[in-house]
Amino acid sequence: MVWQIIITMNNYSFFLFTIFFFLLSCSESSNSNQKNVPTGIEKNRELESKVISIVASDQTSSYNFKEPILTLALPLSLLEISGLSYVPETDQLLAVNDERGWIFFLNATNGEIEEKKTFSGSGDFEGIEWLGDQISIVKSNGDIYFYEEGKEEPTNKVKTQFKSFNDIEGLAFDVANNRLLLACKGNPNLGKSDKYKKVKNIYSFDLEKNKLEEVPFISVEDEALEDYVKDFAKANDFSKKKKKKLKGRVNDFSPSGIAIHPETKDFYLLSSQGKLLIIYTAAKELKEVVFLDTKIHRQPEGICFAPNGDLFISNEGKGLGAKIMKYD
Repeated sequence: MVWQIIITMNNYSFFLFTIFFFLLSCSESSNSNQKNVPTGIEKNRELESKVISIVASDQTSSYNFKEPILTLALPLSLLEISGLSYVPETDQLLAVNDERGWIFFLNATNGEIEEKKTFSGSGDFEGIEWLGDQISIVKSNGDIYFYEEGKEEPTNKVKTQFKSFNDIEGLAFDVANNRLLLACKGNPNLGKSDKYKKVKNIYSFDLEKNKLEEVPFISVEDEALEDYVKDFAKANDFSKKKKKKLKGRVNDFSPSGIAIHPETKDFYLLSSQGKLLIIYTAAKELKEVVFLDTKIHRQPEGICFAPNGDLFISNEGKGLGAKIMKYD
């Protein structure tokens, strides 16, 4: 009798054990199916996540603009630093200020002036570029100076069609095409023309022909920048207040510097107003708008690259000491 009860109890335990595993397997199967078939909310979250990741992957390229790897404090003679360039042969930085015709050769690791040369008297000099065998400097009225090593005065000075109201501030050397690129901070039109409105223009100067091309090389349209902000704000779910603030910054865009990335050949347009970096692809398509940290960049005026892609941005003193930030 006792053995029969034990057997019965064992059968009952086995029955309960079997039911338990059956229910457990059904639950796991149901959970597995739910993972493969997302709900509407999960679908929206996945889509939103993909959009944000796409924007994030494009943002600031490979540079972390929140943390420069090096900050160079500059002497008082460069308080009004405007143009910036790089000398590959000596790994020095070239700089010019917007008050006097001096060329500064700077140590790229500590910012010290290693050499200073005079090429002109006082003037509003805004851009400087190392051309290999000579140095090019541009004045805000569009005059281009060419200076050779060992000379006491510029070997050549070119008067372009630009006027003071164009306010030329950016200068870059396009090595592959042997031309200079000049950015208009002011009026984007040449001469008395009023063809271009709500746009900022970059023009090219052919070094072989010694001639300024009258058709803009790049036209940065206000509408294109505003559209970028709309998409950027939507993808990152920004508030209306933040979106409005970013829109205000792109509306302030006025190029103060320009440089060409040595590897991607992208065009980097720097703007002190709005504290922006506008990046165009080598095909001259808008790629990215970088909103620089206003605490780091109080007045960004100059920009250049080292051959390995390291990026340098110079900042005028604006009441404090002038500085150059380096990004790896």
